[in-house]
Amino acid sequence: MSRTVTTYGLGVKFTADEQSLQRIALGGTVKLASFTDAKFGTAGSRVIPAGTIVTRDTDKTLIPAAGTEAAGKAFLMASDVVENPLPGTGRGSDLTTGLYAGGVIYEDQLPDATGTPKVLSSGLKTALGTNFIYQASQGSLVVTE
Repeated sequence: MSRTVTTYGLGVKFTADEQSLQRIALGGTVKLASFTDAKFGTAGSRVIPAGTIVTRDTDKTLIPAAGTEAAGKAFLMASDVVENPLPGTGRGSDLTTGLYAGGVIYEDQLPDATGTPKVLSSGLKTALGTNFIYQASQGSLVVTE
């Protein structure tokens, strides 16, 4: 008897349960000048991916969270923001994004420039607050018939 093994990739998104996501009615505008880490690219061509942890600056724009914020003061970006997207690419927005304030997420699928599984610092988890539940992604589903 021959067996067929099929592998399906899972965990490509950071949301483990989309129905659990708590959205903020008003999203925010990204302050691009604050995203200076090389993982976001260089000025003029920055890409800030969905799932990036942000907080509001004094002028209410979104900046990267440092992990020193008070509990519940950080959020996850709901969409990519692409600085100067190429026409017709359909990727990114005009510097605005929705925000998630809670839900069940795959911690190891949040954006990370190194490509290694991400583990959030206790400071970032505190900043995100208690409305998030963290799970590890399963990586893939293997079906043998």
